[in-house]
Amino acid sequence: MDSIPQPDGVLHIASEPGAGATSLALQLVRNSLEETGRIVWIGREMPNPDRLSDIFGVLPPTALSRFHAGAFGEHISRGIEQSLDLIEGLESITYVVIDDWAGVSGKVSSELIQMMKNLIESCDNKCTLIATSSMYADATGKDEWKVRGPDLFQKIWRLRRRQNNSINRVLEMDDLEIELIPSERGFVIHSS
Repeated sequence: MDSIPQPDGVLHIASEPGAGATSLALQLVRNSLEETGRIVWIGREMPNPDRLSDIFGVLPPTALSRFHAGAFGEHISRGIEQSLDLIEGLESITYVVIDDWAGVSGKVSSELIQMMKNLIESCDNKCTLIATSSMYADATGKDEWKVRGPDLFQKIWRLRRRQNNSINRVLEMDDLEIELIPSERGFVIHSS
């Protein structure tokens, strides 16, 4: 395998905090932008401008004009609700990304869960939906990291550091586990 598989359907990227879920999502949608895809990106914050520039830097301005992004802070459910009209109205949307959908603490609100269910239904067979979130430490000791939020998604990829002080990451996708190395353009697969 020489590249990270392109997802389809509904995907949740659950990541150890700071491991790079946003960067991975940007990398996955970059390929679509290169080919005329249209992206709707909803987040609590905009992606880091330096990281965005690193990952999207080689794209022509025409491709970047198809990247529709908004930051909604704690009102992310409002951003999802507003994006539903856009998704229904544009046939050319290839990806919808909800970055940090579940927040970093507390319980996910019932309003946000309902908005995500509506979004999943709107994207069904129309575009790929990627939701990212930070995992949290498991206090029971059964698992080092737990996925935040309810089980709404067809697929969950888990992204974590190889070891505490390592720059390498491990991406767990169903029964497949690949080691990634952060790079300027996202991640590259570690070849052993």
